[in-house]
Amino acid sequence: MECREFCEIADSYLSDELTVESNHDAISHCEKCAKCRDELAARRAVRAKLREAFISSTVNRMRPEFVDDLSMRLRAAATASDSLASTIDAKRRRYSRFAMAACLLLAVLIAPIFVRQQLSRRRQNSALVDQQVPLTIVKTELARAAGDHRDCAIKFRLDEKPIELEAAGRKYDPVYVGLTKSILTEEGVAPLGAQVIEAHSCVFEGRRFAHVVLKYGGRVVSLLVTSSPGDREVIFDRSSAAKEPGIIHCSQMEGYNVSFFQTARHAIFVVSDLPEGENLALTRALEPRVFKHIDDSEQTS
Repeated sequence: MECREFCEIADSYLSDELTVESNHDAISHCEKCAKCRDELAARRAVRAKLREAFISSTVNRMRPEFVDDLSMRLRAAATASDSLASTIDAKRRRYSRFAMAACLLLAVLIAPIFVRQQLSRRRQNSALVDQQVPLTIVKTELARAAGDHRDCAIKFRLDEKPIELEAAGRKYDPVYVGLTKSILTEEGVAPLGAQVIEAHSCVFEGRRFAHVVLKYGGRVVSLLVTSSPGDREVIFDRSSAAKEPGIIHCSQMEGYNVSFFQTARHAIFVVSDLPEGENLALTRALEPRVFKHIDDSEQTS
């Protein structure tokens, strides 16, 4: 891919509108071309400013008088229900008033959130069913990864102090050794211009993780690696994991976007508050090197 071609599809890439093949081509070009990485970062910054301007605009805020009027209607409907319970017509009027007010409230305040959650849940459930994954167990693991990102990388409030990653690799899990180095390209940089901030091993809700903290698009991103729970719980069908690593995306887990992929004995999570498409694109860029490092380590250990 040439720089001119990349510039033509850059906006579609940021909007996650490209095919899988085009996405891979764009990611590959970005890894090699600093100029196009800068161009992508600039466009991402413009999008962030536009998004912030849209969210903070007074035009998009609900008018106080509308909220007051709606609250008054709901209270009036509730009060009227007590006095109109004697006849069928009264009951119908009461139901009509309450239903209209409730539907209006739902449409204005709740419906957009509900629709987004339902679409996300359908995508998540569909992906998990296709992978033959026990849904409740996977959700538990995803929630743990999101919680570790929140409490360790964002709020720094873990009960147990993290330890140096290489030392943890020698003591707990050999795949941790060299994990940070495996992320970097031959030029010593992370994919898509991401920056490695730190690397350590931490424990969240009894689960030990290798935790590499990155900065991408101005946001903190966690790459988390943990061993599968073994016979007690099965996160995924491990029989084909090493052959077909496929990435699964689960939107808005504990308030964060989470993508994960797997090897024969480990689960790898990428957690951030980046938009869904950008979180998934970064996961796709990280997956080949991280998967190879962990898979090679598993086969020699």
